[in-house]
Amino acid sequence: LIDDRLLRSVQLWSDLATLPEYVSASMVMAFVGVEGEPDTDTLFAKLRRDGKSLVLPRMVDGMIRPALPGDALIAGPHNIPEPTGVEVDVAELDLVLVPALAFTSDGVRLGRGGGHYDRFLALCSAPTIGLCFAEQVVDELPVELHDVRVGRILVA
Repeated sequence: LIDDRLLRSVQLWSDLATLPEYVSASMVMAFVGVEGEPDTDTLFAKLRRDGKSLVLPRMVDGMIRPALPGDALIAGPHNIPEPTGVEVDVAELDLVLVPALAFTSDGVRLGRGGGHYDRFLALCSAPTIGLCFAEQVVDELPVELHDVRVGRILVA
């Protein structure tokens, strides 16, 4: 459990805002932070303040489909809040922020075991940034052929 999750999350979003990938992006796909992941409410507020469009993942037939938040978030298949807005073409995304249980410094990620992000990222040409806490950075993770690395990781 991350004791100072909110404080460290705010620092993470401040650091993110200095990256060229963020500065140049207008449509940013993020995620809804669940236990052990950065708090994303403060990120969503930052995106609004910075005039960027927020896109979130929605599970459809085992695949991640990017969508606008809509009027409300609803519990998805894995009890992770999902957007209710219209779907967005993956080609429209300027930046994808990626969660994980763990990352290596060179972008290998350990997800929740469904391969959903690997399948999605394989179709995505936008820059990718993995977001995590220092405790989630490890020296080594098992890598399979279908695994897709993120372009960079940002650590709080």
